[in-house]
Amino acid sequence: MPPNRQSTEPATTASAPVAKNRRGLETRERVLAVTRGLISAHGYAEVTLDQISAEAGVAKSSLLWHFGSKEMLLAEAATSLFRQIGEELGAEPQHGRTAARRLENSFDRVAGYLSANPEAKGVVLALLFSGSVPASVREEIRRSWDSHVHDLVAALSAPGRPLPAPMARLMIATIHGCYCHWYASDRSEPIAAFLAPARELFGDWLRERDRER
Repeated sequence: MPPNRQSTEPATTASAPVAKNRRGLETRERVLAVTRGLISAHGYAEVTLDQISAEAGVAKSSLLWHFGSKEMLLAEAATSLFRQIGEELGAEPQHGRTAARRLENSFDRVAGYLSANPEAKGVVLALLFSGSVPASVREEIRRSWDSHVHDLVAALSAPGRPLPAPMARLMIATIHGCYCHWYASDRSEPIAAFLAPARELFGDWLRERDRER
C-alpha cells in the first residue's frame, strides 16, 4: 500500500522556511565573525566588502541584502561583541554574588573583549561621529548602547536597590573614555590597567549602596 503522502507533505513544507531561516542566521553570524576578524587584522578603514565577501564566501549582493550597507555591517560586527557581554551578564547566576562582584566580572569581560578586538570600540565611535554615515547606522549604535544600559541595570540591581539608569550610562561612558585613552596610547599596558580606576570607583559605590540597606 503506498504511503500516505498527505501526512508527510505538510511537515516537509513547514520545515522548509525554518531551515531557510536557520541558514540565514548562520550566514549572518559567519559574516559578522569574519568582519570582526578583518577589522582586528587590518583596521576599520581598510576593510572592504570585497574582502568580507571573499573571506565569508558570501556574494556582495547577499551582504547588502542582509545588512543594507557596509557601514551597517561594520556597526553590527562591532556592537555584536558587546551584545555578547550583556548576554553573558544576563546568564550569570546572581545567587550568592554581590552586585559589586558582578560588576568586577563585567569589567573582566570588557577588558578581555577589547584586548582581543582592539578596533571594535573604535569602529563604533568612528561610525557614530562620521557625518557621511547613514542615520540608520547611528540608530543601530544608539539601540546597542541602550541595550548595554538595560543589561547593566538588570545585572547590578539589588533587591530593593535598583541601579539607576543614569548611573549605568555613566559606567558605559567611563568605559568609552578609558578605551579612548588606552587606544590613543601605545597600548603597551593592558587595557585592564586603564579600566582599573573606574572598576574600583564603581565597585566602591555599589558596596556602599549595599551596606546602606
